[in-house]
Order: sequence, then C-alpha cells, then structure tokens
Amino acid sequence: MVYVLALFFWAVSLKAEPILPEVVLHRVEDFYLRTQTLSGAFTQEVYWRKKLEVETSGGRFWFSKPDLLRWEYDYPEKLVIVSDGKRVYYYSQPDAQVFVFDPRRAFSRLVLALLSGKARLSQNFRLLSGAPAERGFYFLELKPRGDQSVSRVKLKVELSTGEIREIWSWDPLGNLTHLVLKDLRINPRIDPQRFVFRIPKGVEVIQEKEGGS
Repeated sequence: MVYVLALFFWAVSLKAEPILPEVVLHRVEDFYLRTQTLSGAFTQEVYWRKKLEVETSGGRFWFSKPDLLRWEYDYPEKLVIVSDGKRVYYYSQPDAQVFVFDPRRAFSRLVLALLSGKARLSQNFRLLSGAPAERGFYFLELKPRGDQSVSRVKLKVELSTGEIREIWSWDPLGNLTHLVLKDLRINPRIDPQRFVFRIPKGVEVIQEKEGGS
C-alpha cells in the first residue's frame, strides 16, 4: 500500500512539473515555421500614454508564405493593406490615397514578422520571462534584439499548438498596442485574388522613394 501511494504522489509531482518558457518559445517558433497559410479576425487597441486615449480597430486578415498578405480594417475606418509579393499597397478609403512600398518593410513589422515566421523568436528576441495563463495558455515576455521601435513584447500562446492568440507590444515612449487574434484557420486554401490589389480610379498614389524608411 505504501509503495502504491508513493507511486501515486510521484506521478502527481511529474504531472505538476511546470513547463519551461524556453520549451514554449520553441513550440511557437516551430508552429509558425510550419504554417504556410493563415487567416482570421483581429481586434486592436492602442493605448496612447501621453494623450490618455485608446484607439480601437478591427477586421480580418489573410496570409500566405512567403510574402502574400491582405489585412483589412473594417472599423473605425476602411483601410486595406495588400502585399502581392512585389509591392505593398496601403489604401486609405477615407483619404482616397494609396501608398506603395517594398514588402520587406511590411514584413519587418513585429506582428507580420511573427505570423510569417520571418522572426525567429530564439534569435531575434531575448526571453525575459514565462508563466502559465488560464488553462491551456501561456504568457511569454520578450525583448526584441536590435528593433528600437519596440521595447517589450508579451505573447499569449496556446500551449497545445504554439499559436499566438494575443500580442502586447510597448514602444519606447510607453504606448501600448494590444492585438487579439481570433477565428484562426491554419493552412486554409486562400483564393489568390485576395492578394491582388487594383488601384481605384481617382485616388492619389504615393510611391515610396528608393532607400526610404
């Protein structure tokens, strides 16, 4: 009987052993390296520290490796960002303007770099901490290496898959952007026309200058 109880408590202690944040980090990294296409919905809140204001937006996105993207804001304004692999188009419907620039600029941005697998977490970030969240989720806190526009990042990931569900990012001025990803579909078939952008008639087109930032 004593032997059975000893086995029981040994099994419980093994089950309760916490998962290391390094393990979760590599799980997230592997998931996005394996993912070829991704779609879903998002909500975004930007907390401006100086203005004491919160800006809320939301919409849908579609992504296909290596450089195809469609990111649509449904509110508060209609905005569309499309990458066809050669150019990125940023279309502001209220302003009747289209900005055209190099895809490398778009995919260097934090969110797209994470979702596309272009950002290798183990190489491009320093792991600050990790802790369990509610059941089945985990928090990772990271500091980008070499990116001066972001001072700190917090991820909420699904432990079973490595999917990122929420992203908090702080800039050097203390402004916070909180992005929630939902209705995620992993490796869906996406119509190639999603990644085609036709410049509407009558809008102002602003081309990025070569070497621009």
